[in-house]
Amino acid sequence: MKSASAIIILVAVLSGCSNQAIREPATALDWQLHSAQISQVENWQLQGKLGFKNIDQGGSANLTWLQRQQQYQLSLSGPFGAGSATIVGDQYLAQMKQGTETYSNSPESLALQLTGLAIPVDALSWWARGLPSPTKTEANNLVSTPTGEAASFEQAGWQLSFSRYTRKNNLSLPGKITGQLGGQSFKLVISGWSFPQPAAQ
Repeated sequence: MKSASAIIILVAVLSGCSNQAIREPATALDWQLHSAQISQVENWQLQGKLGFKNIDQGGSANLTWLQRQQQYQLSLSGPFGAGSATIVGDQYLAQMKQGTETYSNSPESLALQLTGLAIPVDALSWWARGLPSPTKTEANNLVSTPTGEAASFEQAGWQLSFSRYTRKNNLSLPGKITGQLGGQSFKLVISGWSFPQPAAQ
């Protein structure tokens, strides 16, 4: 009798554990709540490594990206055997310093000059957070994770994938982003997120 009771208790415990392990699939509301929360984060900094490749060339660079609302500063070190490069600007105009040379142009033109990729820099500031850019055409084929983050979507011709989500300051942010457009591709592996406060005026 004791043996039968023990078996019943064991089955009940295992059944309880099994029920706890099952997650309901993410809903459209999960994604809406997540994207609304992350889109409010306008001041952030990430550190990581950016890899890029097109038909003719490829390379990688250590990256520090500081974003303050529409203004950004990208510091890349070790790319192309040229030491370092810094890009400062907004969605309309940017300035790049590479070695002793300084260039001013649209962000997309400077990104093309630096990496050989036609990356929409303004959209990339949203993609880095795992969100579609509101300044581009609507994202297609959005697939979400079981907890409501974006796993993949298509936007501006790019097929984008997001993984390695981690929580920082109660925010769920991706640790790896990959993008592909024809023969062009990039991979951003993020080693850390931080949220510096804007400087006092």
